[in-house]
Amino acid sequence: MKLNLYLAIIALSGLTACSQAPKTQIEYVELFSDKTMQQLSDSSFFNHVACISEYEGDIYMSDQKRCQIFRLDSNLNLLRTIGMEGHGPQDFGYIENFVIHQDTIFVGDVTKMRILRFSTDGQFCGAENPDEKIPLNYRFTMDDNHIYYTRNEGIPDKSMVDYCRDSTANKLRRFGQATDFGHPHKTKRQNARHVHLYNNTLIAVPTSIPVIEIYDLKGNTLRSADISGIPIVKDMYYKMTNDRRIAESPNMAYQIFLDSYVYRDRLYILSSVYNNERLDHSSLLEFDLSNGGAEWVRQYDFPDFVQRFCITDDYIYGFVPQSSSIKRYPLPA
Repeated sequence: MKLNLYLAIIALSGLTACSQAPKTQIEYVELFSDKTMQQLSDSSFFNHVACISEYEGDIYMSDQKRCQIFRLDSNLNLLRTIGMEGHGPQDFGYIENFVIHQDTIFVGDVTKMRILRFSTDGQFCGAENPDEKIPLNYRFTMDDNHIYYTRNEGIPDKSMVDYCRDSTANKLRRFGQATDFGHPHKTKRQNARHVHLYNNTLIAVPTSIPVIEIYDLKGNTLRSADISGIPIVKDMYYKMTNDRRIAESPNMAYQIFLDSYVYRDRLYILSSVYNNERLDHSSLLEFDLSNGGAEWVRQYDFPDFVQRFCITDDYIYGFVPQSSSIKRYPLPA
């Protein structure tokens, strides 16, 4: 199924949760940073932060190149360093994303294709080695018995997987929509999704398709929201889909959204913003999930290009790759 047909079906079906025209007055917020962390307490630097999450007031982040997870307080003071690169049973090979559930950090090891568990205090709690390889390159989510993550094999089939952690049950169940982008590499890369858990539903944010998908925990589609009419999304989507280099190369793929995050009853989606064909900064779109759909209500504009983020009641924390720093951005009162 081609992408334009995919979007047309979403727009015309009764499942569409919100139209391109916003239902409420959109609030625009210009952000500024009030605190920056460029060095750790051992005078070393961040290299490439792949995932940032908040848990019980503290900020956790994974660094790809350092192969470690850092726990910071809300003022960006380092509290603990968790894990290290190595070949032992509790060592990482290459990490990107993690999720924290019931005081346990579940870390996806991309190269070893397993899941390592640590307490929030940094104690190793064991590892899970599924029968089938689990690539956790994008945000994944979980409940007590299941891990939900994105996976596409380069064919226009299912885009996500429910991995049951109960060894007596059927391990894997595939679900979710997928789009044919005309080449296996593009179809695989451009069907990636960040997956979040919210009120017994799964929120999927495709990195290359301007929609928000909502599923029940059995993988049935509840509704989809077309967000292609939001100005920065429309501009980014047009730029990416009209890039001749990407279109003509089977080995190149585009990405519209950098990251996404669910906090309380809000979904946040991070996008790049270009100015005069040059990468300028990032913007963060806020959607209200409380009514069962995804309604755009607010846009935050960063002064920097932020690549990864998380949000709390008072702040947004973002990784700025140009300066290899973590910055804190106060939210308006």
